[in-house]
Amino acid sequence: MSDNNVVYTPSATLVPFLTCEAFISLISGPVGSGKSSAAMMKIAYHASKMRPGKDGIRRSRAVVVRNTNQMLTDATIPTFMTWFPEGVAGSYARTAKNFTLKYDDVECEVLFRGLDDANDVRRLLSLECSFGILDEYREIHPDIFNALQGRVGRYPSVARGGCVNDEGEPNAHIWGATNAPDTDTFWEKYMTEPPTTAKIYMQPDALSEEADWTANLIEGYYEKLAEGKTEDWTDVYIRNKFGRSLAGTPVYNRSFVPEFHIAKADLFPVPLPDYPIIIGIDFGRTPCAIFKQRDPRGRVLTLSEVTSENMGIETFIRTKLTPHVSRFYPGFEVICAPDPAGFMKQQLNEMTLVDALRQAGYKCVKPPSNKPEYRIEAVERLLSQHLEGEAMYLIDQSCAMLLRGFRHGYRYKKKRTGELEDKPDKNEYSHIHDANQYADSIIDLQVRGSVASVQRREVKKVKYVYT
Repeated sequence: MSDNNVVYTPSATLVPFLTCEAFISLISGPVGSGKSSAAMMKIAYHASKMRPGKDGIRRSRAVVVRNTNQMLTDATIPTFMTWFPEGVAGSYARTAKNFTLKYDDVECEVLFRGLDDANDVRRLLSLECSFGILDEYREIHPDIFNALQGRVGRYPSVARGGCVNDEGEPNAHIWGATNAPDTDTFWEKYMTEPPTTAKIYMQPDALSEEADWTANLIEGYYEKLAEGKTEDWTDVYIRNKFGRSLAGTPVYNRSFVPEFHIAKADLFPVPLPDYPIIIGIDFGRTPCAIFKQRDPRGRVLTLSEVTSENMGIETFIRTKLTPHVSRFYPGFEVICAPDPAGFMKQQLNEMTLVDALRQAGYKCVKPPSNKPEYRIEAVERLLSQHLEGEAMYLIDQSCAMLLRGFRHGYRYKKKRTGELEDKPDKNEYSHIHDANQYADSIIDLQVRGSVASVQRREVKKVKYVYT
């Protein structure tokens, strides 16, 4: 390639992905944003870092995976050839779909595999390679992604120096590019809660000022592309938002805006006596709690969450709730807003579930209603508030289960007719959202100037006025 150098200048939003050294790096972006080209150029980036063998050649092997052979032929391979032309950057064996990339002291075998061919899948799962590239990874089955992780880093073999860089550090990598996947899928969950071995990169909305690649496109490209398209299509392919789940409509689909309501930095409680920690609690066999505070600025801060599985309320209080309070809210006044049904006496011992909280030393206040529509309205009222363009309702990023519910998991169930149920689906996200609604119902009363009644452990009723 010395006589036909390829000049590639990535946009600033692509550089962190292109140069990422994590074991797994994934990028999502709008159409035309240059992410696929960056994924192909990343092959050369990592191949150039491979430690040379005894003959001075830096050898590596990359496998590029696409969901079908037709898509490989129509899109993936042409993108690769744009930057690494056949006969200039190396030689291409069309039948096998193998490209031998050669430049300077680098020699990298690039194998293209479509997943609609059973033989290609078998060969993929038996490969020994250095790198794995997933083109449009949202369309690739998680089993392939997981299996591929065990195939990279195996070429060159240890006997030939190993898959390491010049410093002897591992040079095994998997990366991929895609348009935004749908919510409530493996890929959405992986991208929002990645393991420590992975880095996720989200390019900005193509219609925003941060879209720094538009100079490479014709003027008005995205505006023209959006004409005649549905809002859902535009969200995915232009705005780089997760697509709508096919399982049903999220309850807060119109009121919750992730980039507005999710705090950019960690949230901390304000240690003032007039600003108690409100703990929303849901009972059942999966008790959970959400911890909130209305701060001096009037903001509703959702600080942390505690979840459980197959656990009684007393065990939950002893092993989950109280240790969490002691660790994160020592010295704070805390007030529990439990499921109103917990105030009803149990048939066996005349005790209530709330009594278990009182016996553990917690003050309790009864939320005003247990009707889902009223509770949801309270949350939406708080979500809609803003101060000088900033959200008054902020959620800490550590509240993973609550946030996944806000994004997609807490939703209205779809009937066989295609219509939606009137009440949210009872699923793994409904418990933490019920707890959140109990707490927000109390905070909403405070905002509207109402007085909430707090019952202490001694069963002595007192009046508590939120300020």
